[in-house]
Amino acid sequence: MKKLFTFLFIGLTAVTISSCRSTHASTDNEFLTQGNWELETINGKPATDAGFANGVPTANFSIDLKITGKNGCNSYGGVYNLNTEGGINISKVYATRMFCPGDGEKQYMDALNAVNQAKINKDKLTLLTDVKEVLVFKHITE
Repeated sequence: MKKLFTFLFIGLTAVTISSCRSTHASTDNEFLTQGNWELETINGKPATDAGFANGVPTANFSIDLKITGKNGCNSYGGVYNLNTEGGINISKVYATRMFCPGDGEKQYMDALNAVNQAKINKDKLTLLTDVKEVLVFKHITE
């Protein structure tokens, strides 16, 4: 009888932990998809209009797991997914091909394609490559 109670306790604990993790991921996804995100820093440096031909990059994450935005020159899009450990995968990224001077667009797209972790705190979205912060966005509502 003691083994049965131990087995049930372990089983219920596992179910509780896994349901908490999925709730956390869905909460992050809900906040992530509300409004737009505007780039604040790229590779630790402030993102300014001067570094981008057509304004600071933006990102929009939709409920159907698509990312769209402006990369400082062109429009871009792709798909994303989040996991319960804070990981994010952004893939199938495409962009329009209008010519713009400077290298801000390339830096942004390179950083976006290297992202594999995400942290969401209040109105900040931090995208990381492993433990290095590469893109930090502020939440904007329209």
